[in-house]
Amino acid sequence: MEWYDARDAGSGPAQYVINKHDNNKGPFSKRKDYVVFDKILTIEVNEYTAQ
Repeated sequence: MEWYDARDAGSGPAQYVINKHDNNKGPFSKRKDYVVFDKILTIEVNEYTAQ
């Protein structure tokens, strides 16, 4: 959310990278998702507590 708020205020990068780390399924050496600020329609944030 810090990235989004900064970009909304006019500073910060236009995209945010989500590194999938150990979630690399298949023959990939790296996997990343890119979120582009001006293409965002909605944001959902889920927070979990470790048990």
